[in-house]
Formats: sequence, structure tokens, C-alpha cells
Amino acid sequence: MKSHRWVWKRSLAVVFVASLTSCSILAAPRQQSSGTIGTLTAECDQGKYASCFSLGTRYMSGSGVAKDEALAAKFYQRACDNRNAQGCSGLAFMYETGSGVALDTTRASYLYRQACDGGDGLGCAMLGAMYETGKRITKDEAIAVKLYQRACDSGNAMGCGELGRMYFNGTNVTKDEGRATALYQRSCDGGDARACANLGAAYGVGRGVVKNEARAATYFQRACDGNNAEACATLGAVYESGAGVGKDKARALALYQKACRIGLKQACDDAGRLR
Repeated sequence: MKSHRWVWKRSLAVVFVASLTSCSILAAPRQQSSGTIGTLTAECDQGKYASCFSLGTRYMSGSGVAKDEALAAKFYQRACDNRNAQGCSGLAFMYETGSGVALDTTRASYLYRQACDGGDGLGCAMLGAMYETGKRITKDEAIAVKLYQRACDSGNAMGCGELGRMYFNGTNVTKDEGRATALYQRSCDGGDARACANLGAAYGVGRGVVKNEARAATYFQRACDGNNAEACATLGAVYESGAGVGKDKARALALYQKACRIGLKQACDDAGRLR
């Protein structure tokens, strides 16, 4: 099977946005209104701070409204100020990335901690990522593992996936590929495309699970459906080579093209080669 850089080397920002906008968690998410912008605004003004969080997410993603990151940050701030933990996670992300506010990773880490302590698993997972990478915070992989565990225990799919990666690589834990793949499975079933891609990789080479290239392809497909560029490119390689599936050059090309559109340069080269 053709090798591509696995998704755990990419920024977590894409995963965060997907988690925040879809509430992709394993357990039932907090209630998030699906009402119109007008309804959400009225509810926010009435002190229903989950609606303030929803407004922030709408404005951040441009869902049903013109994208406005500065306004998104204001709604997240309002939610966070009134003890809405998801609002604190959203606001932390804005500060971490400098979206709609001035870049401030110190404030971001504080807000992620506030969100995590308030019960938001996504905040725990994102704070874990900061500790793992040492992003404007003292690098501490042991703390990262604990935060990923805390996120996963709260039902956050991203946390389970990142914890699985730590066990897969033996990063500050005893290496356990079987436990890692179980965590990947849990995360993938919770909607985390990165974990689906990692699970596909495990099945593709038989690490932590019995090698099964056909099953690997199904997980790469799930990850690709979640717009994971590496998974789309790898699945393209699978169809080009026929590893566990029938060879299909046209499908391989379409998958490389999708990965290219998402932003994976190598996939653009692969697509050009097959044209």
C-alpha cells in the first residue's frame, strides 16, 4: 500500500472546527439549538447561553450567515462569561489561532482549562494538544495523556482518538496497539475522521488488529467522507494498486483530486500522474 503521512502529524485545528460545529462526541452533546439566527439571538439575549455558543459557531463557520469571526468571538465570550464551557472552548480556539481576536496562546490555554474544568471534553482535548506540542506552554506529554483520557472519559471523540495515538506510539504510556485501535474505533464511531484514518492504517498493516486490507479501505472511506485529505489520498492509492479492492483508476483519480482540493499537495501530483 502506498504510504502517506498519517493524520496525527497534521494540525488539530481542522479537527477542532469539525468537533465544534458538529458537536462530534461519543456521548450525547449538550443541547445546541438549531434555530434561525433571529431565534438564537433572541434566546441569547434572554440569557440562554447555549444559544450564544451556537451563534458563535454559526458566525465562525459561516453556516446560514455571513462568516464573521470577530462577532463569533464576541458570542463565545458572552457564553463563556456565563459559565457555558463550550463557549470557553470556542473562545480559546479563536485566541489560539488569532481568528477574530489577537493571537494569544496563553489566554487560549487558560480558557481551554476553564472549559475542561467546566465539563467540556473538547477543551480538555485541545489543552492536551497544547501540552503535547509545547505550544507556548511547558511541554508535558504526561499531562497531555491525562487530558486526552479526561476528554475521552467525558465522551469526546477527538480525545479518544488522540489518546489512541499516544498508546499506538507508546508516548508516555506503555505501548499498547490493541488498546490504541480500540480507542480509534470508539473515536471513529463518534465521528472523528482522523481516528477513522488511523484505524484504516492499522488494518492496512496489521498493527493492533488482524491485517485486513478490505476493512482498511472502508475506514479510509469513512475518513475521506469526513474530508480527511490523507485518507482520500491513501484510498486513492488503494484503488490504484487494488490492495483489498478491485483496481479502479477512475476512482483513484477522483480520490486524489478530492484530496488535492482539500489541500494535500502530494495528491495533486498523484492526480496529475493519472490523468
